[in-house]
Amino acid sequence: MLALGLLASPFAAAQEAAGMADKMMAVLGSAKESTEVLRAWSAYRAGSKAAVGEIFSLAQQGNATAQNFAGWMLDNGKGVKKDSAAAFNYFVASAKSYPLARYNVGVLYFFGRGVTKNEERAYGFFKEAATGAGVQQAQVRLALHALAKGDRDEAWKWANEASNRGNVIGFYLIGRMLFEKKSYKESYAWLMKAAQASEPNSPALLSKIYEQGLGADKNPIMAAAWWMIYTGKNKDKAGAGAVAAFNLEAAESREATAFANNWLAAHGDSQKVDYKNTIYEVFG
Repeated sequence: MLALGLLASPFAAAQEAAGMADKMMAVLGSAKESTEVLRAWSAYRAGSKAAVGEIFSLAQQGNATAQNFAGWMLDNGKGVKKDSAAAFNYFVASAKSYPLARYNVGVLYFFGRGVTKNEERAYGFFKEAATGAGVQQAQVRLALHALAKGDRDEAWKWANEASNRGNVIGFYLIGRMLFEKKSYKESYAWLMKAAQASEPNSPALLSKIYEQGLGADKNPIMAAAWWMIYTGKNKDKAGAGAVAAFNLEAAESREATAFANNWLAAHGDSQKVDYKNTIYEVFG
């Protein structure tokens, strides 16, 4: 005879089958909603006005991705009238299950756009977005916040996360922190990486490295050249006058100027990341 409990009852088997069916229907339903919203979003990006209504309809039905899209459209005045207060509500609803939306909630709190300004609350949302969705903008904000508080370990953690996603501010922040630690050779490598990506602050530290021979051979011509690059990148006409402090001969000055001009011509603007804007996708 079979021991009791070793043979599942027909009723239990039926319940299990029904549960699996419900789960499958839920997965299929979620996939269908996802397909619908992405199709609508693609149509909107292609210029379809009807797609705007579809996105908002899906958002109102509780689709988290659609809610983030709707919030972005409202906050940026894209396809609809700009309304950051309404955008905030959509982002909050989306953020319950969609990590990217947490960054957008943080942005609105940070700038007090559509909601009362609250930077500490903003940083809480940035942290959730940085860990849950790998949002490089959030990681940069957290690194800068940690630096302002004097927490170099926390700043390093977030700058490193951002740099792993190719964020040029992340490159610069790592180079700057290494410079402060007097790890000059490592600092030089990171600052050069940032400069190659047209980050505008790194040339000032590269100038100092060459001027004082920190992590690279002392070279007043290169020090002056990097200072010219810095002032050129930042359109700093007042700072440009400081080149005289390098005490170059006429020929040396021409060499530094030629290097700086060639560099500026070959390196355009840095990657376009607007830290005031809400976003609809993760970059990097």
